[in-house]
Amino acid sequence: MPHDPTAPYDVLIIGGGFAGLSAALYTARGMRRGVLCTAGPSRNAAARHTHGFLTRDGANPAELLQAARDQLAEYDLPVIEAQVINITGENNAFTAWLADGRTVKARKIILTTGVQDILPEIPGLQDEWGQGVQHCPYCYGWEVSDQPLALYQPGLAGRDGVQTILYHQKLSPDFLVCSDGPLDFTPEQRHLLQDLGATLIDSALERVEGTEAGVRLHFADGTSAERAVLYTHGERRLRAGLAEALGCEMTPMGIKVDPLNHRTTVPGVYAAGDVSSGNQVAFAVAGGGKAAMQAAFEIFYDDLPAAARA
Repeated sequence: MPHDPTAPYDVLIIGGGFAGLSAALYTARGMRRGVLCTAGPSRNAAARHTHGFLTRDGANPAELLQAARDQLAEYDLPVIEAQVINITGENNAFTAWLADGRTVKARKIILTTGVQDILPEIPGLQDEWGQGVQHCPYCYGWEVSDQPLALYQPGLAGRDGVQTILYHQKLSPDFLVCSDGPLDFTPEQRHLLQDLGATLIDSALERVEGTEAGVRLHFADGTSAERAVLYTHGERRLRAGLAEALGCEMTPMGIKVDPLNHRTTVPGVYAAGDVSSGNQVAFAVAGGGKAAMQAAFEIFYDDLPAAARA
């Protein structure tokens, strides 16, 4: 069915990662006139492999994203390589303002703008990010199970610190734990962790060096340690400026959405992917598809005669 080029798009998807491309594909297959605007580099840009995604476990994420774009190109859904800097309007009458000066009008908005990992300022940490330095034992853990591993976490202390260590330590009986100085654990907590195989380092981590086998960790007391992988968790900075400007309610994890349909608290606005829930590719793909299906359904409902919607 031909589209009126002067009419607003049915759906504007903002963000070209896994959630955004999934939302775009579902929008196109739902016979809706959609457009996708990219929103900066993918969080997976530094990663060599992605895991936990059925049939493509271990695939290169950049290749997966390119394959998704290639398949999307078979549909009549344009991709605009420009950042959306502002959105005005309301349900069924939004206007998005692009960094290159263009505007895009759409009835529904799907935000898949993602997050940015801000790493601690330890020399070498950024260089090894996605290789010898990882952030998630589910994304990259099975491959190095039972090898010498490590966790660096600023402010690691108390019960929460113990739980964080145990979450990672299950991967290997040879597990080193360090921070920016002495670890703040009680003697009982230290005994528990050491009995489970954790080595607690009270000297600050000063530098990370890449090696053929993984990473070499250098500490303030002059010692070093060879590890297959160092896990660390930096600041998870949401790319949620557009959501906040629209008035979407936020939670500590991101944009608040209904988990069943990914609607935000603002009518006509949906969110999926890292900016709203979790950090797994499989979750992002599922969330983008659900958001697009809900947006398409609500457009259909909005267009029904008033008597049919009563």
